[in-house]
Amino acid sequence: MGRQRPGSVTNAIRVQAVLVGVSALGTAMVAVLRDDLVRAWAETQGGLDAVRQSQLSPPAFVPVAVVSFIVYALLVWVIASLFGKGHRWARYALGATAVAFVFVMLVIYRADPPVPLAVLAGLGVVLNGVLLWLLASRDTSEFIRGARLAEAREHSPDRPG
Repeated sequence: MGRQRPGSVTNAIRVQAVLVGVSALGTAMVAVLRDDLVRAWAETQGGLDAVRQSQLSPPAFVPVAVVSFIVYALLVWVIASLFGKGHRWARYALGATAVAFVFVMLVIYRADPPVPLAVLAGLGVVLNGVLLWLLASRDTSEFIRGARLAEAREHSPDRPG
């Protein structure tokens, strides 16, 4: 019989899944709001007329958003799976991913995105705060410690068998 996962670990994995969903929605919003994003970018370059007269090409927001989403989703899927099995490094990797996500959302927010993207960025920051709190909880620490002890016992030379 395997060890039981505490609620903090299960909920951290659930929050991570919700974050992937929020990211998918954000990626879809980038495609829908592509013209607004290009217009906002052009304003930072001196306006649409200045961009038309220059050699600048508008950035391709959609491909970047899609590739970033795919990389993020696959990365956290693998890390969350290993975290659920008690790997300490996966806990740290999920925490680092959460901090990086918050940083990216703050950068996006500073670029004055359309309101739907700003709302999703805010939601992502809040959810990552919850994720970090769950990763740092005492129950999570005990679960990770127990997994390390079980692994050490399993690989012990004194183990009968």
